[in-house]
Amino acid sequence: MLTKFLSLSAGLWLATLAQAQTKTVSLASDPAGATLGVYQPDPLVRPTGTAVIICGSDKTDALEKTLLGDLSKAGCVGLVLKHPPSPLTPADVTQAFEHLQASAAEYKIRPEKLGLLALEAAGPLGAAAEPFAFIGLIDPVTLPTLKTPATPVFIEAGTDKDTDALRFYTKGTQSGAHMDLRLHQPTMPASAKATQWIDWLGSLGYLKPLSEEKTEALKSKEAWDNLAKFYDDRLHKDWAWLTRYEGDNAKLGAPAAGEPRVVFMGDSITEGWIDTDRDFFKTNQYIDRGIGGQTTPQMLVRFRNDVVSLQPKVVIMLAGINDIAENTGPSKIENVAGNLFTMCEIAQGHGCQPILCSVLPATGFPWHPGINPVQPILKLNALLQDYASSHHLAYVDYYAAVVAENQGMKKELAKDGVHPNLAGYQIMEPLAKAAIDQALAKKPGRNTPPPDPRSLNGR
Repeated sequence: MLTKFLSLSAGLWLATLAQAQTKTVSLASDPAGATLGVYQPDPLVRPTGTAVIICGSDKTDALEKTLLGDLSKAGCVGLVLKHPPSPLTPADVTQAFEHLQASAAEYKIRPEKLGLLALEAAGPLGAAAEPFAFIGLIDPVTLPTLKTPATPVFIEAGTDKDTDALRFYTKGTQSGAHMDLRLHQPTMPASAKATQWIDWLGSLGYLKPLSEEKTEALKSKEAWDNLAKFYDDRLHKDWAWLTRYEGDNAKLGAPAAGEPRVVFMGDSITEGWIDTDRDFFKTNQYIDRGIGGQTTPQMLVRFRNDVVSLQPKVVIMLAGINDIAENTGPSKIENVAGNLFTMCEIAQGHGCQPILCSVLPATGFPWHPGINPVQPILKLNALLQDYASSHHLAYVDYYAAVVAENQGMKKELAKDGVHPNLAGYQIMEPLAKAAIDQALAKKPGRNTPPPDPRSLNGR
């Protein structure tokens, strides 16, 4: 399940829709003049430097969309030339060509790899395509007169137009032109037409990447894929990651006589804490046993290994946000709280004082969009606080200290809305330390009421 959410996160972070229009350029000072819609290549594909101006009409929208998607996946820039409500003219095509030639660096294209693709009634515009590197004509209603035989031409026509197409093809080849004619049934789907056109471009070498160097987006995607595979393998081989701290626990050994050992148990927020402010743990000799992405059932399975075996005096637990994010599948809030209650009871059975902590606020999860965690967080925190109160345990209310008006975490305290930055941890640290100190001062067998969360938060 975590692999699925990692993949979703990577997709949302990296992916650009194949048909996503990046911008529209006006080719004339007149607002009613021709425009050029720019569609960049898929960022995961090595760019080819090839660009294609597509001239069509409202009737060819479906074919345009398919073509743009295929061009994007092939690493090409797609450009849609429009002049609503007027029909396109050869002057519009010339203007587009000149604009792209002058702005080739901006569009990251090669001037010598700029072509024209005319659809249906836009066929006559091919007469303005002499400077282009290649010309495509799909379902042309009429065929242009070409003066330069050196320009490669692709014609794809229905069998109902085969006479005109064959005549055009024969005349062109006799004059030495590089022509490729494909005939198809009138009912041929747009996807097949687009595929033949893209294959033709490839045969001429226009789909060859400019460099074998991977794009930054592709490098990032591969890193995400590797991380997803890592988690997938771990979830199948060591679901609770019992081996994560196995070596560290063995080196740590039993506490010295009178040593007030304290363990922080949790997920990525706990794991990230020691990475962000190592001095807090070093100065206080706290032990961090957080594992990123973990849910409470996973922590419950490893609780004996990573907490009980270390014989701490106090364990402070911050967990539950990944259960709400459904990292290991949907969970009832009551069951999430129950897992934490069970950990408390196991700790107490081994002479360890447990401290429960509120889940931090969040309004969403970058790795699992679509989940609104606001109310589940409030419900879980209420259950944890009630249990702590009725069982005379300390409860640390981080939530109240870092929550914003929108019930998420204050923006200045977390870069992704979920994981605290240094400023966030520095707010949490005195709250945690106050609860720990009070728990350490508690005499065995004595049920002392927990500290007032409001006093811990300075409220």
